[in-house]
Amino acid sequence: MPAFLTDTNWLLILSLIFGSALLAILGDILGSKYGRQRISVFGLRPKYTGRLITAMTGALIAVGTLGVISVFSQDVRTALFGMKYIQQQIYDLQFKLTESQATEEDTKFELASIRNDRLILEQERNELEANLEIMREEAEQLKHDLNSMRSSTIALSANILLAQTNFNPEMTLNEIKNKLERFKQQVHLNIFNRIARHSTFRLRELSVEFDPDEEQNLLKILSSSDARYYVRALSLENNTYADDMKIKIKLDYGLSSKIFNSGEIIYRKFYEVNGNSEDILHLFLRELRNKAITLGVLPEPATNNVGILDGEEFFNAVENLNEINAPVIINAVARACRN
Repeated sequence: MPAFLTDTNWLLILSLIFGSALLAILGDILGSKYGRQRISVFGLRPKYTGRLITAMTGALIAVGTLGVISVFSQDVRTALFGMKYIQQQIYDLQFKLTESQATEEDTKFELASIRNDRLILEQERNELEANLEIMREEAEQLKHDLNSMRSSTIALSANILLAQTNFNPEMTLNEIKNKLERFKQQVHLNIFNRIARHSTFRLRELSVEFDPDEEQNLLKILSSSDARYYVRALSLENNTYADDMKIKIKLDYGLSSKIFNSGEIIYRKFYEVNGNSEDILHLFLRELRNKAITLGVLPEPATNNVGILDGEEFFNAVENLNEINAPVIINAVARACRN
């Protein structure tokens, strides 16, 4: 059976039909009765009085029908008594919908603008990052070129130890002068070898200058002293490559005394060796240097290093420690006596 037949309120429909028919019959009876009796209502003729009763009966049927339907149906009550309110709500909703659509369009436009701005910003960021990377590469290249320029133009840095010797108290003045001249020649030769070893620059003339006043003062001290003195030659300033180089020398001198005897243990320390032999030896040499400086050994001014250790001897010691791989005591022994 179709759904509209089963969902229909047949009781309400039949009641309305039966009630309307009953009222129509009642109105006809009353109209006929008052018409035959010649009854007048509101001063009307009997014929018009019957028609009035019939019209009132029809109106009563309509009112009754509307009343019954309103009682049983919310939709009918809404349609009868709230239609204008509903229409106003519909109008308000349509207005709000229009505003919402306009807002939605504005929002879509703003969102599109934001997306476009974001794309522009991302593009600018990528360009800035690319420029930054280029600037970093240029900076590194400039740093490299600057270091290369410095290393290629500076022939001899300041405060480099060029040579050293000692003077005993029993030497005569002539012996002191002759040894000092040989020392100056050795300084000149060491400078030439150092520059030639680090560069292919051709020198037309290499001038090594000592301070005459400083030499005279040194000769006076050495000839009148009954103590042993050390003398060291140091470069006074940075020197760049040129056809005619003039390298100024300063003399560093002072009392010399015996610090270590040949075969004497200079420094010793216990270490746990666990596969880090090279690191341990580097640490030991740093501690040895500090110990020697504390005891009075003069470090090289430019590097602050003391003593000489052959590279082959160092790596042999590393291999020996790797083979032992156990707790050890490392000793530093003076190779020759310094008188």
